Amino acid sequence: MIRVLAIALLLVLNGNILQSQSDKPKLVVGVVVDQMRFDHLYKYQDRFSNGGFKRLIREGFNYKNTHYNYIPTVTAAGHASIYSGTTPAIHGIIGNTWYQRSSKQTITNIGDTNELIVGTADVNSYGASPRNLLSTTITDQLRLDSRFRAKVISVSLKDRGAILPGGYTANAAYWHDWKASPGYFVSSSYYMEELPDWVNKFNKLEKSDSYLTDSWSTLYPIDSYKMSAPDDNNYERAIAGKTSATFPYDYKSMRERYKEIGAEFQLIWVTPTGNSLLTDFAIEAIKSENLGADDITDFINISYSVPDVIGHTFGPQSVEFEDVILRLDRDIENLLKSLDATVGTGNYLLFLTSDHGSVPVASYLADNKLPAGIVNINQYQVALLSHLNSKYGTNQWIENFEGESVYLNHDVIKQKKLSLSAVQREVADFLITLEEFTGALTASDLQSQSYSYGMNQMLQNGYHAKRSGDVLLIFKPGYVQSLNPRTTMQNYKGTTHGTGYAYDTHVPMLWFGKSVPKGKSLRKVSVVDIAPSIAQMLNIPYPSGTTGEPLIELFE
Repeated sequence: MIRVLAIALLLVLNGNILQSQSDKPKLVVGVVVDQMRFDHLYKYQDRFSNGGFKRLIREGFNYKNTHYNYIPTVTAAGHASIYSGTTPAIHGIIGNTWYQRSSKQTITNIGDTNELIVGTADVNSYGASPRNLLSTTITDQLRLDSRFRAKVISVSLKDRGAILPGGYTANAAYWHDWKASPGYFVSSSYYMEELPDWVNKFNKLEKSDSYLTDSWSTLYPIDSYKMSAPDDNNYERAIAGKTSATFPYDYKSMRERYKEIGAEFQLIWVTPTGNSLLTDFAIEAIKSENLGADDITDFINISYSVPDVIGHTFGPQSVEFEDVILRLDRDIENLLKSLDATVGTGNYLLFLTSDHGSVPVASYLADNKLPAGIVNINQYQVALLSHLNSKYGTNQWIENFEGESVYLNHDVIKQKKLSLSAVQREVADFLITLEEFTGALTASDLQSQSYSYGMNQMLQNGYHAKRSGDVLLIFKPGYVQSLNPRTTMQNYKGTTHGTGYAYDTHVPMLWFGKSVPKGKSLRKVSVVDIAPSIAQMLNIPYPSGTTGEPLIELFE
């Protein structure tokens, strides 16, 4: 009897294992929309197609209360957090750039002088790699678990939007090099010595050129864009080749102006054609690399950069931003149709989120009697230095001032035999007296104390002892920083991001496809929960630095 039960149990366990393997998707598709707030899914939904965002919401699972749990909310940190399942305190990508004490210069998140750009038309002495990332990613774990048989491809217009999701072991990361005529997709020598044939063939189609042969007019009659401010207003920047930020945008005349400044194909980054170009490239990557063609799960990361450029330039209240989101909806529909045809409906798993949100344009808020302000970084650096000179004597006390992060000169402090923690406290105490700041924590605070809620916890989650500054700052809600001393509320245009406030932290999170239940949840979750959820779906180890938790609703 015991033997019979044991055999029965073994059969059940084997059946569960087989069931678990069959439940794995053939392809995981990660979609990140750069600078998309949660509300953008609903603000324009009446004019979405049935097969794009609406299909993801209708047939998938919607986490309506998804937030970032750290400061700063910027592109590089966002992409690293989504795919590593942890915060900058662990994965180390504390910003798009940060000050490096050892070299005494500001470095970029993926900059690597040991590598070269592969496929560019220009000779270059710069390169890029994931080496600044301190944690593995979910894509790394998939490659490791499959003994490197799983394929991982990562694509974006931005280099950081491609490299950080791909992690250390991606087969390839590709991004759009607008400096290379006529706007080719390139990679890094970290991944390959030369581009594959399919990428060369795609580049030879010169789609960057063909997409810019017409003009950009609104998808619908412009007077029907009721969810946006009037097309002609004071809150938007006019781009090169235009005297005003108004429709239509004639590509021919604008290209001539962009060409004069050596950036002809950067124009595609500030028009909806950039999203369409990337969608075409992603679809070709899936087909040419045979992603999802066998029983070994593959992974493709697609990061749409255009909304971020549009937001910074025109602001989220603009007709331009609304039109880009409406057209991106069509690109998502095309992507889903291609996945259905190539990989098969129900054979792939897709998630969609964003790397950060954005604040309404500060001048727009002020004109509508809402809290807003400008934090002039240069002004406060001068004020702080004056205070420290008065307190300790004239010297070069500040080594670097990175907006929300103050780097003190440790050598000077040591020479003067002062306590570093005492000087840090002096800086924090002084800055918190200024009108624009609501909080300041020192590196000593962040290393010795544990914060369990609020902005202090978010600062701590974004603090890395070897990379962050000596004092981290929090601005008032609605306040934005500027490095230009001539910036005023009257001439401030376009938007930005980076804070711990809801307008920057609240992003969409949609799940769709293989084994995903239909539904929605208002439970507060974080983007760092994405990677461990995928790990559970694929039955593979979590990324090495994971602090997020699996999203339980996806498994009920």
